[in-house]
Amino acid sequence: MNHVGVICPNTPGHVNAMLALADATRARGHRITFFLLGKPPASIATVGFETVSLGGTVFPTDEYQAELQKLGSLQDRAALKHTLAIGARAANAILEVGPTVVRTAGVTALVVDQVSFPGGTVADQLGLPFATVCNALLLNPDPAVPPYFTHWYPRDVWWARVRNRIAWMGLNRLYAPIMTRIQDHRRKLGLSVPTGISHIWSDKLQISQQPELFEFPRRKLPKQVRFVGPLHRSSDSQPVPFPWERLDGRPLIYASLGTLQNRIAGMFRVIAEACEGLDAQLVISTGNGMSPEALGKLPGDPIVVSYAPQLDLLRRSTLAVTHAGLNTVLEALSTGVPLVAIPVTNDQPGIAARIAWIGAGEAIPNKNVTLQALRAAVVRVRSDQSYRAAAEQIRDAIKTGGGAPRAAELIEHALGLRI
Repeated sequence: MNHVGVICPNTPGHVNAMLALADATRARGHRITFFLLGKPPASIATVGFETVSLGGTVFPTDEYQAELQKLGSLQDRAALKHTLAIGARAANAILEVGPTVVRTAGVTALVVDQVSFPGGTVADQLGLPFATVCNALLLNPDPAVPPYFTHWYPRDVWWARVRNRIAWMGLNRLYAPIMTRIQDHRRKLGLSVPTGISHIWSDKLQISQQPELFEFPRRKLPKQVRFVGPLHRSSDSQPVPFPWERLDGRPLIYASLGTLQNRIAGMFRVIAEACEGLDAQLVISTGNGMSPEALGKLPGDPIVVSYAPQLDLLRRSTLAVTHAGLNTVLEALSTGVPLVAIPVTNDQPGIAARIAWIGAGEAIPNKNVTLQALRAAVVRVRSDQSYRAAAEQIRDAIKTGGGAPRAAELIEHALGLRI
């Protein structure tokens, strides 16, 4: 039996996707262990996977959790910089603690999240094969594609290419503390030293959970990149309670701002006001950043819960209002539901731009959201069937991508795993 280790950020969007992949990999006869910073989520133990701490005294659990808590209250560039600051501290911990705990666990191959930047170095240090999994938006740089933190569309004109290059250069400066740490570590070990961020990912296999239609046209993409579509589990072992009896038969609008950058109470109120009086019933999921009670009574009396059976609700919905986190967006598109996106930070602007670019919804930058603008977008997306038609086109592409089972098959082949 092969023993596959998983390294990824300890946040729901990344862990849940990796759980789906781990499930599919275990079904093919392999043992799985997660290596995480912070407090292991109960969801991993519930489905029977082991968890090993990566933080040690370098990045203790309570400090990691505090940094994520802080991230939830930040927006735009401040949130992006804080995310990368967490990444720099995580790099120190993974490089110092990772090789020892991975070796002790007896792992024979690694599956590394694309944003767990030092994970590939741990694999190289131990002589292990590894695959990269892109659970967020595809991060690979390309001058033809705007960086993931921008709202821009691709434009085949000189000034857009120059703009993209400048933005990618700025992002590389933000990556510098992480890259320097990785380069120094590899240099000391006599390993090849990467000159850019794209050189730290696997040269065997890079899996993206985007369908290929949900990506801007690219000129430079490594041959080892494979688009498989969303990494979702086929069934949820723990159903999420929901007051189904409160649904009154009106068309449903589902709204979620995710589980991290969701501590903006005013935005939930704006969403409720924008949907009031539209002959629709609104369901709001607040995530773990805010209790439903903290929002008080909202206009239109929407159903407000901390957690919702998201996929079940999306299947019943005519529209989703989202922060443009990739998992929520892909779940909506997998059911053919169009979106109104309110991106907050990190890769969310780039995801929102792709929603609008393919015609499956509209995007309003967080700082530009007003009651009037949001209501107008909701009305347009609900009334114009072209948005749903575009969403259904992505739905059909998702059905043929293969998802987690296909990703597990590709990993097994690329890394030489045999039962």
